[in-house]
Amino acid sequence: ARRKEEARLAEEAERKRAEEVQKAREEYELRLQAIHEEEQRKKEEAERVDRLLTEMKEEMAKLQARVTEGEEKGKEMQGLAADATSEDIISTAEAAQKLAEEIKEVLATANAMLAAKQEEMGSNDAAWGVKREVNDLYHKVTTGKRSMDAVISSASWAKDKAVRKAAALAKAEEQKAEFAKHDRDSDGKLSRAEVAAFAKAQFEFTLSDEALDKIMKSCEPVNVDKFRSVFQKVAIAKSEVLARAVRAEEERRRKEVEARKAAVQKIVQDASDFLAQAEGTCSKAEADARALARGDTDLSASELTSIAEKVQQTIVEAREQLVKAVEKTKEVEEACKEEAELEGLQKAQMPRLEQRTKRVEERAEKVGSAAETAKDLAVKREYAEIDKKRSEVVTLVRAKMTEAGNTAAEFFKEAAGGAGALAKDKFLALLAGLGEDLKLEEGAGEKLFSQIAGTAGEISEEIFLELVRLYYKVVKGTVLSEDLAIKSKSVRKLELSEVLEALEGPCKEEDVGVERYKCKAVNDDAVGWVTIAGNQGTPFLVPGGNLMTCVKETVLTDGLSVQESKTVRRVHKGESLEVLEFAKKDEELDLKRVRARAKSDGATGWITMCGNQGTTYLEVC
Repeated sequence: ARRKEEARLAEEAERKRAEEVQKAREEYELRLQAIHEEEQRKKEEAERVDRLLTEMKEEMAKLQARVTEGEEKGKEMQGLAADATSEDIISTAEAAQKLAEEIKEVLATANAMLAAKQEEMGSNDAAWGVKREVNDLYHKVTTGKRSMDAVISSASWAKDKAVRKAAALAKAEEQKAEFAKHDRDSDGKLSRAEVAAFAKAQFEFTLSDEALDKIMKSCEPVNVDKFRSVFQKVAIAKSEVLARAVRAEEERRRKEVEARKAAVQKIVQDASDFLAQAEGTCSKAEADARALARGDTDLSASELTSIAEKVQQTIVEAREQLVKAVEKTKEVEEACKEEAELEGLQKAQMPRLEQRTKRVEERAEKVGSAAETAKDLAVKREYAEIDKKRSEVVTLVRAKMTEAGNTAAEFFKEAAGGAGALAKDKFLALLAGLGEDLKLEEGAGEKLFSQIAGTAGEISEEIFLELVRLYYKVVKGTVLSEDLAIKSKSVRKLELSEVLEALEGPCKEEDVGVERYKCKAVNDDAVGWVTIAGNQGTPFLVPGGNLMTCVKETVLTDGLSVQESKTVRRVHKGESLEVLEFAKKDEELDLKRVRARAKSDGATGWITMCGNQGTTYLEVC
């Protein structure tokens, strides 16, 4: 077994040596192959570089021949004789310039060709070996471009010079022809008369003797060489005359503008004066209106009206002055619009005038509004004053009725003298009969009549009955009885806050010694007698119940039906109203409505007490 193992190991060692020998042989062969391939690659690279370099040199040789051609053309142009014609110089220069530009374009493509072939050579030893030669080729391209730029520049300069020379020659010939045209006697020089004629023909200008003398003195003899100088001097002489005319016109224009400026400034001053007047008038109105602005409660309606009308009249005067100022301002605008030179004046003056105008307008508007408000207040105050007298008259009339034991209807017939209505004279007689307790200022009776009668012009029985109607409000629970006697049969119990209309009384109930009224309940028309106050002074009724306050804004209409009536005016929260006719029902909308008169201005109509959704509009005061 040991010998077998040794033989196996020897065999294994031999096999490994054979493998290593084989591997070394293979690696050697691979290295030989790589060396061969590298040599082959370098050979191919060298051949490619040689080929490309040859192609580059051949192309550059062709280009160099073109560059030489362009340089020769440039030398040909420079070698033209000094006496060559302008046409020959221009023709040769244009040909040289064109050829040089074509060669430059070819050189530009050559640069791209060299770059492409150099890239094709690649980065290798062969390419590095010819790098200097390639750079020389690039340098030739650059040199060729510079050479062609020089040819182009030289050709351009020669061409420009020839063009200028041709133009100068043409100008000289033209000048000679022009000179000959004005040299009428063909003596080769212009006389004084010929120079004057030249100025007239060429410039449409007549030379003054002084100007002509100057020209002849400085240029005589006026031959063709001095013709240009004469031309210039005539032109200068004309320009000086024109300049003097322009200066004269400018001076005239300046004076005219100054005059217009002064005129506009005068208008501005007039506008400013009118504004000052308006400002002063506004100040006067504001001083008069201070009492109105304070809302002075001590002023009567007539005093309020007097002050307000005075203020309004003053404001009218201020506005008239303001209108005049605005008219003047418009004159300024129109005047400045016509003259550009006045624009600066307009910009300086108009903003101030407009600002002052605006301030005066605002002040006038504010004071005028205060006066209008005061007049409205005066109307309401006058109505309140008359309404107060109305209440006094009603109280005194009812006292007379009670004294005479008359009903309201009976009293009316007696006052009207049997007529169907109270005329103004009858009403004034009625007032006079009320005694010294009624104090009326002059004209107050007529105003009271107008307030009560309204547009009818007379007081009908219906209006009179409404006027003297007396209402009481229940402040303590009591009963409505059939007769004057307290112990008479009860009609019904009266609830707290019920409103009653007094029909008769007061009459004294002798058994108990209390005052009683015959009344009608406004909510169900129940009629009976009720005690005003107990014999211990406890009140059951107090005057009122027909005054209501608006607790939610609503409208006053001219009829009971909301849908079929027209709006008289809106009633604002907090307004007081006097009920003329108690609750009636608008069947269409299921609303309770009353006929009432506004205490502020006497506006009369129907108004909803409570909406069908439970919204309350009026409450008893």
